[in-house]
Amino acid sequence: MALEITNGGSLGERSCESLNAAPDLQIRAIAISAPECISGYKSGRALNSTDPVSLFNACRCAASLAQERKGAWANSNWGRPDKKLREHFLLMYSLDDMHRLENLIQVSLPNILFIGAMTLCMPGAVKCAKLARKMLGDRALIILGGRHINETIYLSDERRRSPSVVKHHRASPGRLIRELEIPPLFDVIISGEAEKLIAEIGELFSRSNHNPTTFIAENLDTKTEGRWIADFPRIDKTLVSDGNPLQHDELPSVVGTFGVTASFDVFQGRMTSHIFSDTGPGCIYDCTFCSERRSIVGNIQEIQGAPRRLYNQLKETISAVKQDHPNKGASAFVEDSILLSGSPVAITQLCQLLEKDPLEIIFGGQFTIDQILRKKDLIQRLAKCGLRYVFIGLETLEPQEIGGMSKDVDGKKRTWKDRFIQALDFMAANHIDCGCALLFGLGEAHTSRRSLLNGLIALKRETGQPVALSANWAVQHPLRSCRESENENYLRWGTPEGELLEYFHRFGEASHEYPLPNVSPPQTSEVKEIIHLLNEFEAIDV
Repeated sequence: MALEITNGGSLGERSCESLNAAPDLQIRAIAISAPECISGYKSGRALNSTDPVSLFNACRCAASLAQERKGAWANSNWGRPDKKLREHFLLMYSLDDMHRLENLIQVSLPNILFIGAMTLCMPGAVKCAKLARKMLGDRALIILGGRHINETIYLSDERRRSPSVVKHHRASPGRLIRELEIPPLFDVIISGEAEKLIAEIGELFSRSNHNPTTFIAENLDTKTEGRWIADFPRIDKTLVSDGNPLQHDELPSVVGTFGVTASFDVFQGRMTSHIFSDTGPGCIYDCTFCSERRSIVGNIQEIQGAPRRLYNQLKETISAVKQDHPNKGASAFVEDSILLSGSPVAITQLCQLLEKDPLEIIFGGQFTIDQILRKKDLIQRLAKCGLRYVFIGLETLEPQEIGGMSKDVDGKKRTWKDRFIQALDFMAANHIDCGCALLFGLGEAHTSRRSLLNGLIALKRETGQPVALSANWAVQHPLRSCRESENENYLRWGTPEGELLEYFHRFGEASHEYPLPNVSPPQTSEVKEIIHLLNEFEAIDV
């Protein structure tokens, strides 16, 4: 059951430190993506980025201020010209990476630590915060955010932006601290849009020498752009923003701020950037098994400027690659759950921009099967502009076996499998490679998994497509007021140490401890067979 937490008594007199005082505390910040596994290393065969992209997104405004030498961030460790910005960011995978965090703390001596966490990362976030407290004591401000926080601290009514309607899921870190289930490790816990908020917190921190948590809580302006909640569990205070929308056209981009270091295999050796249309935090569909579904993350936003934002980021990618990797070509992957939310108008506008002023870049993005078949003219037009890779959430070949899918729009016309094959053929004819996400643990029989993988193996042998697979095992996420998760605190590691964990290093997201309701946990022997079939798929030389 979600808990409504009322703020404690008055904090007493407001801090005597003036907001107008000149900054006298240099910001030394590091940002980490908390580990999701208790041990081990991600398989090189898993389709995962080596960049902490969500952290980059959240911190891009602060990092841009540092690079532009503006405000308190100008004097931070992020603004030093002799240091690369990325050196202050760390993507962790398991506790075997803790030595990397320890080294980063020793070198940076941070006074601000940002931790990003998905649901399976919460045990890791606690471990990282404990290490930071041990090494730095209370000198460091520890700030927690990420998708897990968005799903566990929320408003019961988005129209009433007040602390009185803030709800805490059983797994809310703010609630866990108040109920003494975890130590008071986190000074600030952020739910929602954090880009401007993080920059503002840094500005306030630089003006507070004695008690930064209290000073920030007392002086943080709720007019700061974005729909956010800032929880201060150590002093039992919660702030809710007024909801002034972020102006996405004015935000710095990830690629423009952090550059390009990745290279996706599907783009034939080119350097690959992550770009975003910022049309929403999730998907336009509402599949029950998906943590990015519309009913949880909300609807499309600010679509009007999205094509221009993407076009500008493609140009920034080319510039970054020319500067840092002059002997490489440029590519980009659009990280939208669906490229430009599938809007025909927005896609047309992007094509017009690329046709009017073509760019030396190829790119990829995500569409559903039915969108590809319904928007053939637009997909062909995108292909002529540089679209070379489409990633599809195939999940299964039998949607009815798992209770259906919101994105299975044309299910009454033809089978999901038939439409998938038709979409593959269409993309191949337009020189577009296809990758597929597979999702197990939805209630399907193991024979169905075997049939799915054998079918994909046969397709690749016959047609050369799809070129890549990403296997995942469905995880029950908090999902705010979701009844199935209401008694779970998510403080156990998703998969204990052992043989199953070793196999799951090959997967994207996967867990033994948090299966969907009425679905059996994954069995080691079955996962082993899936790995064998994935290896067979990858061994096919096309």
